[in-house]
This record gives sequence, structure tokens and C-alpha cells, in this order.
Amino acid sequence: LASYDAFKRSLLTHTALEDGLTTHFTASFLAGFVATTICSPVDVVKTRIMSAHTQQGLLTLLASIYRKEGWSWMFRGWVPSFIRLGPHTIATFMFLEQHKKIYRHWKGLPE
Repeated sequence: LASYDAFKRSLLTHTALEDGLTTHFTASFLAGFVATTICSPVDVVKTRIMSAHTQQGLLTLLASIYRKEGWSWMFRGWVPSFIRLGPHTIATFMFLEQHKKIYRHWKGLPE
């Protein structure tokens, strides 16, 4: 939510875009990008723990992964994750904005 609001505010302030579907789509796309990037390392660790053949501690697992793959381990599967999370984030925020618009109109509140 915070990244969506920040992107929307920045788009409205620093571009010629108005508060409409294009702004909402762009801000939600960027928020999906941020959400995927932040969640990716956690998803990778979760998957590695679930698929591990031996039981080991979290720090041991992270050290082992880092030794084998470097920092790139954190973004394994980023693209499929974005393909899953991106459209969901876009749909959620587009729906939210339309819902707010209809609600404000229904209640007679300023948009």
C-alpha cells in the first residue's frame, strides 16, 4: 500500500498524468514490482526449506546458498513470481480506486 501511494503521489506531482486509470495502472504496476522484489528472498528461502532433503538451521541454509550462488540466490524465480503477483496487484489497486470513486460519488463526498 505504501509503495502504491508513493508512486501515485510521485506520478501526479512529477508528470502530466491526472488521477485516472493510466496513473492507477502505472502506480500499481510499480507497486507490484516492489512487492515482488521484497518478497522474493523470503519465497526462495521458503522453497529451499520445503525442498531440503536434510534438516538444517536457517542460518546454515542461508550460508550454504550464499556460498554456492552469491547474492543472486535472492532473486531466483523473480520473473514467474512477478507474472503471478504483478497482475494481482494491478487488479487489486485498479478495483480499489474505482471502488473509492463510486463510494465517494454515492456518499456525495468530494473526489
